[in-house]
Amino acid sequence: MLKKMTPVLILLSLCLAPFLQAQERHLDVPYVPTKYPVVDEMLKLANVQKSDLLIDLGCGDGRIVVSAAQKCGARAIGVDIDPDRIQESQENAAKAGVKDHVKFIQGDLFQADVHEASVVSLYLLTSVNLKLRPRLIRELAPGTRVVSHNFGMDAWKPDKSSSVTVDEISHDVFLWIIPANASGTWKWTMTEPKANWELNLEQLFQQISGSISVNGPSAAIKDAVLSGDKIKFTAERQLNGKTVSFVFEGVVRGHTIAGKTMQDGKELGEWKASRNPSTQKDIDVESGREIRY
Repeated sequence: MLKKMTPVLILLSLCLAPFLQAQERHLDVPYVPTKYPVVDEMLKLANVQKSDLLIDLGCGDGRIVVSAAQKCGARAIGVDIDPDRIQESQENAAKAGVKDHVKFIQGDLFQADVHEASVVSLYLLTSVNLKLRPRLIRELAPGTRVVSHNFGMDAWKPDKSSSVTVDEISHDVFLWIIPANASGTWKWTMTEPKANWELNLEQLFQQISGSISVNGPSAAIKDAVLSGDKIKFTAERQLNGKTVSFVFEGVVRGHTIAGKTMQDGKELGEWKASRNPSTQKDIDVESGREIRY
């Protein structure tokens, strides 16, 4: 039979708990600083601007945060669980003269508030990226950029990628743009030429495909692209015995898409589609099953 813990052991356990948790986190995400040429490439690929708020999850010594402020004029926040890294980050920000433009938070990156970020930077592990992935898609606004050094997101393929060689070692940089959820059934009416349209979209992250019907007959959409909240696709319909192509461009806002439509390069006017909310699906899905963590 186990003996009861003495008050001294209980107190010791309580005092050591935060330290042990921090050590466990360090084992999961070892601290390896990003080389400065890679930092520059990350900022370039993410097109970081003065108007941006960059949040670096697992900021280490703060070099991405400091560089974003110093070189791009952006506001930036770094999050790291290690108090030594936070202190080092603050010292580096002071040396660079950007301490008033940056902020460092000691805490768990999985609990960090990222919803206001326009750019999120990562140098973690793929397993950690995958744990973060549902939160990033759910909490970040469409159009937010996510940039990662070396580690990907599995089925969520990057919108852009590049590489940089430092000391004869190649480093990959990946960029994702948070997509709007455009899945489901959309309907709208055009007055010229008169037609009732219905669009059915399937979506896996930023990849979209589907079918469209106009006054009944259905056909696959072509050249479908979704970037952030901007959508574009081509649809064909029979008109006066001829096959005519219509290009639709719009912006996804909740259950509405609004934009313009063109035929043969000529703008026909505006269109506004509404989605049946019950047809919207989770876009963080692989092989027909929802990924949960």
